[in-house]
This record gives sequence, C-alpha cells and structure tokens, in this order.
Amino acid sequence: MTQTAWVLSLSQFYLSLGFMLFFLALELGLAWVLFGFRLRARASQAALLAYRFWVRVFALSLILGFAASLPLLLQLGTLWPDFMARAGEVAGPLVGMAVLTAFIFKSCFLGAMLYGQRSLSDRAHTLVVGMVAVGTSLTAWWIAALLAWLQWPAGAVLFEGRYQVADWLELLGGIAPVLFGVLLAGGLLLAATLMLAVTAWRTEVRPSDAGDRGVYVCGLRLVLLALVLQALLAAALGRELLPLQPARVAAVVPQWTSGPPERLSLAAWPDASAGRDAWRLEGPAGWPEWVRLPAGGPLRGLDDLAGIRPPLLATYLSARLAVLLTGVLAAMAVWALWRGRRLGHEPDNLSRAGRLALRSMIWLAVALQAAGWGHLLIGSLPYAVQGTVALREIGTDAGESTLWAVLCLQIVVYGALAAGFRQLLRHATRYGVVPVARHRGRA
Repeated sequence: MTQTAWVLSLSQFYLSLGFMLFFLALELGLAWVLFGFRLRARASQAALLAYRFWVRVFALSLILGFAASLPLLLQLGTLWPDFMARAGEVAGPLVGMAVLTAFIFKSCFLGAMLYGQRSLSDRAHTLVVGMVAVGTSLTAWWIAALLAWLQWPAGAVLFEGRYQVADWLELLGGIAPVLFGVLLAGGLLLAATLMLAVTAWRTEVRPSDAGDRGVYVCGLRLVLLALVLQALLAAALGRELLPLQPARVAAVVPQWTSGPPERLSLAAWPDASAGRDAWRLEGPAGWPEWVRLPAGGPLRGLDDLAGIRPPLLATYLSARLAVLLTGVLAAMAVWALWRGRRLGHEPDNLSRAGRLALRSMIWLAVALQAAGWGHLLIGSLPYAVQGTVALREIGTDAGESTLWAVLCLQIVVYGALAAGFRQLLRHATRYGVVPVARHRGRA
C-alpha cells in the first residue's frame, strides 16, 4: 500500500466517521434535551413549544447520521478489507449491537414519538421520548465501546494474528464509559449551541415567543454545563491513555529525545525534518499531578519512535486547539449567561453583536469536537488497533485514481447533505412548525 493510497483511504474513512460522529452526537444531545422539554411540557407551555420545534431538528439529524453510517460500514470492508479478519470477533458483535439497537430498539419508539403525540397520553408520550433517548444512548455506547477498544485493546488476546475475546466485561470497561461520556457531553454542547444560534437568528426575523425564551435560558445553562463535563471527561480520558501510548505523549510534549519528561510546551511549532521545535513557548515547570505518564523508566523520544509515531504536527496542534476552543467557549458562555440575566433572559433584547456571538458559538463547538476527536484518532496512527495492527497491514489494494474519485464524490455528497441540513433548519427557523391540534385535552 503506497503512502498516497494510505492517505486517501484514511481521508475517506475519517470523513465518513467524522460526519457520522457529528450527527450522532447532535442526535444524542437533542434526544436528552427533548426528554427534558417533554417532562416540563405539562407545566410549561414554553417547554411544549420548544419540544415541537426541536423534535423536527432531531429527526433530521437522525436521518443524516443514519445516512453517514452506511458508507462507514461499507468502507470497513472496502478500504480495510483485512480488518475483520484481525478484529472481527470484537468489532462484529459491537457493530451488530449498534445496528440492532438503532433499527429495533430506537426505531420502534421513534415512530410513536414523531407521530403519536395526538394519540398518546402525556405520560405515555413522555415515556416514549425517554425510550428514544435511551435507545440513542445505547447506539452511541456500542460505537464508543468499539472506538475505545481500538485505543486500548483490553479484554481480548491476540492469537495467531487474530483477536479473540477473553472477557467482555473488561472489554466494555476500561475507557469505554469515559469515551461515551465525552461523546454525550459533546452532543449536549452541540445541541445547546445550536439552540442558541437558532434562537438568535429567529429573533431577527420575528418577535420571540415563550418557547424561544425557554430555549434561550436552557441553552445558556447547558453550554456551560456541557463544557465543564467534557473538559473533565477529556482530562480523565487522557489520564488513562497517556501511559499506554508513549508516541502520543512524545507528540503532545513534544519530546524529541528519550529521557526524563521535558517541560510541557504551551505552544510550539514542531519541525520533524530538523528534529526540534522551530520555536517554543514553555509551559509550567512541572507536569500536572493528575497526569499519569508511561511507567517503566524515561519517556521515549520522537527520534526513537520513527515509523510508529503519529503525524506530529496534526497531533500536537489538535490538542492545543481543543484546549483553546474550550477556553474561548467557556468565556463566551459565562459572558452570555451574565448578559442574559441582565436582559431578563429575553432574546429580543440582544444586541446585534450579542446575536452574532451566539450564532458563532455553534461553529466553535463544531471545531472543538473536530479537534478533540481528530486528536484521539490521529494520535493513534499508524495503528488500527493500538500497538498491534497497523493500518498499512489491512489496507486496500485499490488504485490511487479510484481512491481519488471516490474521495471527491464523497466530499460532494457530504457537502450537499450538510447544505441541505442547513437549508431545512433555516426554513424551519423562519416559518416555524405547524401547531399540533389538541385532542381530548392533550397536546
């Protein structure tokens, strides 16, 4: 497998995976937000109005997430044809459970959630919305468990080139719960920032209603909560992964020569060809106490990890970008919460600059998720299964011209889907939704 074919295959796969993870996270966050709205709907007309609008966005994100998952499943076989031969005993059941959960558990309740509001009692419909949130969480859990196992292959043993499951409880433990928490917190952040952006845009075209005001208050609080949760969980994930992945540690520092841990840099420009930093802004004198470095002697340097280290610049910059965006979003969330209290949580009173700031938060949240997940995935290269199965060993033998053509087509299709999502969201934002007629005292 040539270097160009490897890069093209990886670009295709990460594009599909990133598109799927974005809409899965958004769907997951919106599912629990909708459940919260539905719980409050009996006592609050604002919560009911908010539910009626955002359930449409949830359905749209679900469709796009499902559309992105199909090419991803196909690419497991076309781009990495030997992957299932090596790790099929682990990946097969996890992917099967994700598909089973999505098609049976979640979809059975989804129809009642979307079309049964006028036929079910308030309690029954609230229960259905809750079950959809649980089903969405289970689907995300199996995907997170597979991604976590690829980073830390616990609970399975490598025998004659194939992984065999030794302990399912150990396999589903480890970092899987933490990685699922990161995905859930990211989904809540995406949902909250999208709610704020849409509310800010709606107040530019028409006066706000009770639903807009309820979404505004909920979104402001949820952004800050989701940021804190994701930062804590990401730190916990790094604490578990760093002792297991010395190459990631060396790239994050960056540590060029083996020896005692070098001083962590705040910012730098690593120059791999020269084997040093072109420039470097030193960080704190000592490492944070919560960081667990690889045991067993000095840290391995980048010069000793040639051939098995991840792409240096992308790994280093993605980590710093994620930290920077978290800080920027946290500052903006605190400011927006303080400003919202001063305005009486009335979005119509927002200035033009305030509306622009709220609308920009969704793009910052998207960039944060891309940087965080990009660091997790890129930092594990060149391995498909950390430390054992390299991507080059399981890659396709397709020609470079074919891979180029498929990648270009993929970009066009995903671009069209993203543009369609944005256009439908703008249409719903401008014209609202058709009110649901009341039937025997129920909404």
